[in-house]
Amino acid sequence: MRFSSYNIFTAPLSNGEHILLNGLTGLMDTIDEEAYEVVSSYAHEDVLPSEIMDKIEVIREHFLERGYLTELTQDEEAAKAEALAFEMNSLRDPDQWAVVLVPFMGCNYRCTYCFEKEGGYPSKVMTKEQVDAVFKIIKDKIEPGENITLYGGEPLAKENRDIIEYILEKCEEIDNTCFAVTNGHDLEHYMDLLGSKKISSLQITVDGPREIHNSRRIALDRESSYDKIMKNIETALKDTDVIVKMRVNLDKRNEPQFMDLLEDLDRRGFLNDPSFMVNAYAVVGAGDLTLVNTELKKLEEAVEQEYPQLEYDITGRTADLDDHLFPVVYLNQKYPLKVAACGADSLLRVFAPDGTIYPCWSCVGGTEDVIGTYDETGSIQWNPEPKEEWKRKMMGYKKNCIRCRFAFICGGGCIRPALPNEESANMYDCDYYNNRFEDQLVKYTDSFLAAGNNTSRNTKQRVSVGNEISADNY
Repeated sequence: MRFSSYNIFTAPLSNGEHILLNGLTGLMDTIDEEAYEVVSSYAHEDVLPSEIMDKIEVIREHFLERGYLTELTQDEEAAKAEALAFEMNSLRDPDQWAVVLVPFMGCNYRCTYCFEKEGGYPSKVMTKEQVDAVFKIIKDKIEPGENITLYGGEPLAKENRDIIEYILEKCEEIDNTCFAVTNGHDLEHYMDLLGSKKISSLQITVDGPREIHNSRRIALDRESSYDKIMKNIETALKDTDVIVKMRVNLDKRNEPQFMDLLEDLDRRGFLNDPSFMVNAYAVVGAGDLTLVNTELKKLEEAVEQEYPQLEYDITGRTADLDDHLFPVVYLNQKYPLKVAACGADSLLRVFAPDGTIYPCWSCVGGTEDVIGTYDETGSIQWNPEPKEEWKRKMMGYKKNCIRCRFAFICGGGCIRPALPNEESANMYDCDYYNNRFEDQLVKYTDSFLAAGNNTSRNTKQRVSVGNEISADNY
């Protein structure tokens, strides 16, 4: 008998106890210092010594039931994990999609790091006939009340107004709303279409204060994109009930100015608006310029000290950890496990105006990842080879992931295709889970315990910004 290879254990909570979470069962307990010393000291032993077995006699059966102890060898337990991944995957409904529409492939920006610029930003716009075809295809594939994502290019360019209105009319017919990933430059042309019944949420990217942002996210007309965006966000928050999430793409070149951006957002009153969020994300694939999690941790600590009203993880790595932990801590439910970090392996469908279907919005415009085509009659022709290739990105196929104790917590990391300099993109995910997840687990569990068993904790409103596509939980 030995301790499971999938045990996750933490530094002490404020009360002196430690968290013990098993990555195969999703079950979590708190243990005292003595039990922690045993679990951590003998975590890698193939067979527990008899004196240790005697020492844990009182908790042995409980540990076996929870999965913390196992009679399986490491290889047998890894085989069990692989079988579990395929079992979980079989329970995901292939007929329930997360849907993304690309109404316009063109863009009014030329961002320095954009992966789509190699395709030349074709100016093709979706026709009403194509929109009709897409809604015919998806009518039984998406639940009422879910968001349909608008992506690009730039979906909310001013010249797209007519087709966006038509898409919203079709959404209303099936009781859905939209989430738009937009640069926000032409947002003034869409104010009457923003709100809970139409475009309910926006993701707008701002990469730093004025000079930094304008050097990275360049408007074709050379107008200051920063000033235009800020004015549009201010109007949207004042005049509509739309939710705005600002995304900041950080690398070592603009990270030092992130606090300057927050200072400006605070001066404008955005940081205290319940409909506004700001999250920073490391640009992956940037080589030596990529920020590692220790650097992001320092940034988070600086933000927490300067802006305590931001009661959430500014880097967005734990956007759902809070929600996951509450039922685990108070209701003894399982931590939700997953077999993919998002739905791109089988559940995400991206419809482009050239009649192509992609499995992921990060490969729009590329020919090698087209998994199918659709026509104006609503017929689909699937491309079996790339479609099957994406299915095999499910975590159960990843031999390098399946033995990781965080495998079913992480879901195997980003499964998008390789972009330039992104061959080691998932090292960022591995870095986070191996070096920061346990600390975050302590932080959020402590916050729950400190607040008491109270579902109405006084935390800043957390918002689910549309189709930030996540994998189904098991």
